[in-house]
Amino acid sequence: MEIDIILNEFASPQEACELGLLAENYGLRGVWASNYGWSRDPFMTLALLAERSRSIRLGPMAVSAAELHPLKMANLLFSLNELSRGRAMIMVGGGGAVLQSIGGERERMIRHTRECLEILKAASPDTMLNYTGELYKVYGYQPRWYTDAPPLIYYGSNHPQSRRLSAELADGLITSDFVVPLMRDFVAATHADLIAAGRSPDEFRISNFWAWHIKEDAEASWAEARRELMLRGWLGEQYFAPFLDADELKVMRDHEQDFLNAFLRGTDVIENVPPDLVSKMIENISFVGGLDQLEPAIDTLRQFADAGLTEIALRVHDDPAAAIRLIGERVAPAL
Repeated sequence: MEIDIILNEFASPQEACELGLLAENYGLRGVWASNYGWSRDPFMTLALLAERSRSIRLGPMAVSAAELHPLKMANLLFSLNELSRGRAMIMVGGGGAVLQSIGGERERMIRHTRECLEILKAASPDTMLNYTGELYKVYGYQPRWYTDAPPLIYYGSNHPQSRRLSAELADGLITSDFVVPLMRDFVAATHADLIAAGRSPDEFRISNFWAWHIKEDAEASWAEARRELMLRGWLGEQYFAPFLDADELKVMRDHEQDFLNAFLRGTDVIENVPPDLVSKMIENISFVGGLDQLEPAIDTLRQFADAGLTEIALRVHDDPAAAIRLIGERVAPAL
């Protein structure tokens, strides 16, 4: 199993280049640039890294056809792929943070994504693409500057219908916040979908977005994890059910606003929620603590690999360079 790094939405092109080259020096597989309504453009963020790096893959995460026409998405993706000499990738999503920022609705998500994937996969320098879908149309598209090595196209979703679509059309699938038991079942179902679609599971990539908080300073690690907890599966009950009982799940549901308030205020204080419950949630759905937690984290990563992941995408937060060094020096060699 290989390791990707997810940079936060505040990384500039210069910072992304520096951090990406650091990850490349440790032999990590890839770097993802986060895409939010308030962030820098993720394609531009990765441009310097694409030109200056040699081996690391790089791409935006996640871009929705509901926010960007698939033809324009293709132009940006293939331009990044040309600049990186065939190392670009993208995670196509159904519409998230950017869609919220522009007041859009997640309507016909599967149809939007299907047509987007069909356009991205059909684009070729050799033949002209004319595409007439229900939602999108492309006429006379032939990117002659398209590189020989095509970009990797992932679909990012946790849902069965999306899983089946990715098995049909994408190069890979990225889930988020799946604990090992959920991941094991999801991978098995994905492999079954691939076989049903006439594809080999050996040629398909599966990853999982997972929060990395481990630091030398354990207290700072826990504070960071409490601040970000709202984002872990957006507190969806299915992600916590494997390790919380019914009463604990009810408390979590009843206090969603308190988790959200902590995130919006940038504080690690989650009001009105028992600290023991907060700690239990964090420990099970992210990597957190001091350096003594590296071995347990490595063990969990091995379990993810055994479950069928080809790579894992670790989201770093405060002081990303320190996190990349720790992952590169202590975690990657163990895997």
